[in-house]
Amino acid sequence: MIKLSKGAVPAVLQANAEAWTKAVVDKLARGEKPTKAEKGRYGHADIKGALVAETNGKCAYCESKIRHVTYGDVEHITPKSPIPSRWFDWSNLTLACDVCNTEKGNFVGDHESFIDPYNVDPEEHFWHMGPTIFPRPGSDAAIKTESLLKLNRPELVERRDARLKGLLKHLDAIARVIDAETRRIMLADFLEETRANKEFAALAREIASRAGIHAAA
Repeated sequence: MIKLSKGAVPAVLQANAEAWTKAVVDKLARGEKPTKAEKGRYGHADIKGALVAETNGKCAYCESKIRHVTYGDVEHITPKSPIPSRWFDWSNLTLACDVCNTEKGNFVGDHESFIDPYNVDPEEHFWHMGPTIFPRPGSDAAIKTESLLKLNRPELVERRDARLKGLLKHLDAIARVIDAETRRIMLADFLEETRANKEFAALAREIASRAGIHAAA
């Protein structure tokens, strides 16, 4: 998990969020069930596109690249069911893989009890030991988040392991190069692997740090 930044509110949401929220909240207050269309307006193509852009097409939580195999889910950071007023709140929307979205369920809590990658830097709360992610000592939020989202589920560990092996092979190749210019080019290529648009960038950044290589933004 890496730190994310919110982009500009999509025009369609800026123009309609208040009315969309009122329609849902009013119906719920009357004991009525909002229609599927009323509940799902946050899935508008422009809103989804903006979320894909700000997450680099990755799950905001597990950092898996998801767009090549699934559309990805629009995720409510604070669940919409118990707090319907945040149903169409731009600051409450992100992109998640279907597994993380399902596992997260109806968690309710503040930013001190769950890692919100928009409000805290997850790399200050987690570290990697091989392909496994661990809460840093003293971070209760990281403990809860790792457990809730199952960030070490077998499929994720397997994918991170493949990524780790690729990074280590790259570092080994760099260590064996004698020509200074070739080494510089290979180091630059390695730094590209730490950028936010790369899958499991947090893992790559930790490997770079341990190797004494300054990670890219």
